[in-house]
Amino acid sequence: MKMEERRQGAAAPNDVDRGGRPIASWGFRMTYAPGSWQGVVRTKPDLTMHFLDICALDVTKRTKAQIAADPRKAAMAVRLEALDIPTNRISCLLALMEKTSDTRSTRTDEDLKAQIIGDIQHARSFFDHAEVVERDEYVEDYITQLRRIAVELGRPAYLAFLRAANDADFGIHQPIPKAKRFEVASTLVEMAHDLEISRQHPVLAVTLACLYGNASARGVLKFRPDPAAFDAENALADVMAIRRLMDRKLEFERDYHLGLTSIRHTAYVTDDGGLAQVMSSFHGTALSTRYAGDHQEVLVRGKVDFADLLTEISHEPGPLTDLSGSTSAGPSDYDRLCALIFWQQPGGGDPASATV
Repeated sequence: MKMEERRQGAAAPNDVDRGGRPIASWGFRMTYAPGSWQGVVRTKPDLTMHFLDICALDVTKRTKAQIAADPRKAAMAVRLEALDIPTNRISCLLALMEKTSDTRSTRTDEDLKAQIIGDIQHARSFFDHAEVVERDEYVEDYITQLRRIAVELGRPAYLAFLRAANDADFGIHQPIPKAKRFEVASTLVEMAHDLEISRQHPVLAVTLACLYGNASARGVLKFRPDPAAFDAENALADVMAIRRLMDRKLEFERDYHLGLTSIRHTAYVTDDGGLAQVMSSFHGTALSTRYAGDHQEVLVRGKVDFADLLTEISHEPGPLTDLSGSTSAGPSDYDRLCALIFWQQPGGGDPASATV
């Protein structure tokens, strides 16, 4: 996959979160396999599209006894029942994308088609008022055309990065001493750069969140001391859900304002609280697409709440370079990391341009 970084200019002075902290602006391109985003059925009037993850979709096919026996499934069933109103639409697209692109699956195409169509039929039966938008014909065409094809053509690089981060000597599976974190962060950024992964890409941002003590991010990536026990495919699937949902959300918002769709809002339905927490730090602001040969290139601009994502990073000024004056204090670890990510000199220029 081709990934191009976009170096952002200074953020607007009012680009801050509720606590008055600046929010980092970023942008990057992702290239998708042909057809991977086609086929959601447009509906009317003003609606909300709820994207189910694989576990949420699974609940719709369980019996009442199976649901009652599992508290987690029971909680999800209650959430899904609350969505069953006429102004909601249900999409299984993100689950379909994950299952279809899985290179580890041993199912035949016909078996996979039967399984996913069966899952979607169960979802249709589960909801009395909310419409499931995917049609059987779309699922068949999608699997026929895109089976085992990476949705994002950069998938090999993302997997290589996660495996390299897990296998590195600094041991990211366990807490790293605070004094060593910036050095490790610099190594991670360089690893991503060598693989032509944008410095602002979620796969790097979530890995840095693990480094800086974010328990939710650690639960998403699940790094392991034994490289053989680390499931990079599953970790990447969760990270890419952030990006795929962002793309879809921005597309619907754009089309709604152009009068092309009645889908005004989007939501992701998952029982993974850690993933939901990490997702809440990423905000897409603009999207553009173009077709380049046999693939679609999607450019997303957005913001990430690094101050929330990097839960244990220090915002305190660095050591004094001149003991006679406090103005000689160096940049904080937070400023240094943001400068590293956004290609700026630590402590230079408008701090809002380095982080939000």
